Amino acid sequence: MALRVKGLPGVGALLLCTLAGCVPPSDSKRLNAATNLDTEDRASVAEFFAYHHDQGMLADQSIADIHFVPHSAHLSGAGQTRLARYAELLADTGGTLNYDTSIHDKKLVEARLAAARKYLRQQVAGRHVIRVVLGMPGGRGMNAVEAAAAQDVAKQPEPRGTAYHLSGSQSLEISEE
Repeated sequence: MALRVKGLPGVGALLLCTLAGCVPPSDSKRLNAATNLDTEDRASVAEFFAYHHDQGMLADQSIADIHFVPHSAHLSGAGQTRLARYAELLADTGGTLNYDTSIHDKKLVEARLAAARKYLRQQVAGRHVIRVVLGMPGGRGMNAVEAAAAQDVAKQPEPRGTAYHLSGSQSLEISEE
């Protein structure tokens, strides 16, 4: 009987702690609530990044397999968006887009090239011609120094608040060739 009396206060304390822990706090907030960022700030940043994205697109001037529905010649949503943007960017000058593919079905490749050409003709009717040909992207890529610097960035520990202050690549010099 004495053992039961000794264990009873322990069980009561355990029960009290359990019940107290199950009561939500009165000022509980959602942990995954959306941030309250000002939309004007987002718009100004979006314009900044859109300019840089456009510069990258103009340097690259390419489309790839991801811009088509798999196993078909139909443009995907991403493909339509990319070609529409190229139509805006190249409307005054024209140009050549390269289709970089890893598929070997010549019939499908030609059908995709035709679909891209047709879409661009609809977007830039009566303006300069934007050609679509089979080939590699037109960007210059990275030289060895840039690739080494990119590897240095990837090796840095998180958080990457200093990602552009590369450690380990100070002795490398960028040479324009």
